[in-house]
Amino acid sequence: MPVFVKSFHLPNVPYEEKLAHCLRIIESYRKEIVPLRREVHIHKLQSARWEDLMKHWREKYEKSEEVNRKLKEEKRQLEIDNEKLKQEIEKLTKTNNRYQIAVFDHGNFKNPTDKKEKKQKGGQFGHANTNKDSERDYSTFTRTRLFAKQCGGCGQSLPRVSGIKEKTLIDIQINTQLIQILTASERQWCGNCKKEVRAAHPQSLPFTEYGINTFMTVMYLRFKGKQPVRSIAATLTSLFGLVIGKSGVLTMLFQAREYLQDRYEELKQAIRNSEIMYNDETGWLVRGKGAFMWIMATEDKKLAYGNIQAGMTVYVAAESKGKGIFEEMYANSSATSMHDGNPSYESITGREKSAYCWSHVLRFAFEETVKLPPKHLACRIRDRLVDLYQSIRAHPEWTKEQKESVLRLELDSIITIKSKDETVNNILHRVRTQKEGLILALLITPDGTNNLGEREFRELVNSRHMSYGSDTYKGMEVTAILFSIVKTIARDKTKLFIPTLKSYLQKGVQKEYPQYKHTPVIAT
Repeated sequence: MPVFVKSFHLPNVPYEEKLAHCLRIIESYRKEIVPLRREVHIHKLQSARWEDLMKHWREKYEKSEEVNRKLKEEKRQLEIDNEKLKQEIEKLTKTNNRYQIAVFDHGNFKNPTDKKEKKQKGGQFGHANTNKDSERDYSTFTRTRLFAKQCGGCGQSLPRVSGIKEKTLIDIQINTQLIQILTASERQWCGNCKKEVRAAHPQSLPFTEYGINTFMTVMYLRFKGKQPVRSIAATLTSLFGLVIGKSGVLTMLFQAREYLQDRYEELKQAIRNSEIMYNDETGWLVRGKGAFMWIMATEDKKLAYGNIQAGMTVYVAAESKGKGIFEEMYANSSATSMHDGNPSYESITGREKSAYCWSHVLRFAFEETVKLPPKHLACRIRDRLVDLYQSIRAHPEWTKEQKESVLRLELDSIITIKSKDETVNNILHRVRTQKEGLILALLITPDGTNNLGEREFRELVNSRHMSYGSDTYKGMEVTAILFSIVKTIARDKTKLFIPTLKSYLQKGVQKEYPQYKHTPVIAT
């Protein structure tokens, strides 16, 4: 491509002057080009330096922006966490943080992580010899020969025979002297029943050398005395001279459970047949893991002529607070369930058979308003609920119709209150959802509360604090069954504890082992 060069013209002067002028200009440029190049070089260096500096500050700025962004994000997250903490603190202040997740499948009382092989029966390799038979001097034992005059099943007279079956019997005597007897039961034959008859000592129990008094003492110390198993073993040794280990005490408790299982089921059915059933649940521990104990109880009932029918208490071992547990407990019952407001109860009984505890509702209202001034709307609603409860309790002469009329009028007035305050709405929501149950509670119970269930749980909870729960799931069931029997007997002030428990044990043994029905006669 052609290059166009812009030309310039000099005035009309001689050629020599034109040449001289051009040479002067060229010389002038030649002198200026060196400093110009130096300046250009310096400016390039400065430009590069400023470029590096600009790059440095640009990167620093960008990093600063990233840091600011991260700081803003962290600040926002801290604000969220702070708000959550405030809510948790508020819940703790109101004692509402009472949630626990079930860790075991329904009905499974075995440790799912326990994969150890089952131990063989008898002594284990490397363990000390605990067989007491080799240490005993049976020559010091009192020998008693037993026989039955007649068959306990049909009443047929029985002849005496020479054949016997020996059994060791060790029991506790009430005067703290150890009974040591070798019993020899005659192997008699009932011609009517066509069965062998072997009379058993009155204090003897199946498959154990320890007598019924020992069993009752162990149960009393465990569930009334709240003693741990090791302490019970020490008590038997110190007070009665019966040397027994922890495993022996546990074995007796497990055997007693078998004999009293039917009585336990009878108590559960008797509570189902009652008019009002008090229900509650509390935490339990199995090897440090969470489980639950449920309760079903009845109140003492006044009969004619000032007599009182004692109430019953039954504990149920379970792995969770799920409604399936209560569904099994309630079964075919038509009783009204008095409880603390757990939705599991109403989902099984229905609203018409569900009574809500006033103590829990009022306590909830006080917990919600613990930080509020007395003139706050929530506090005024709380006070109205308290006044309503006290007014019903203060007039026992009112009929059910009068009580229901007052309750409905006041509760309907309360739940129509409108407010945007969260605390007010929390209280109103609970009253609104539990209104029918709250009315029913004050109509059919003396005090409208589930305090009976709470009180009946107290001894069991104290036992949990001292023993830290149970070692096994089966042990948890044993605790529930035997504690129920002991607690129910203790509630009946018209019966003596030891004779009643003894009769329950004997009936349980005779049902499982009919040979114990034969009335023994001690031969002389």
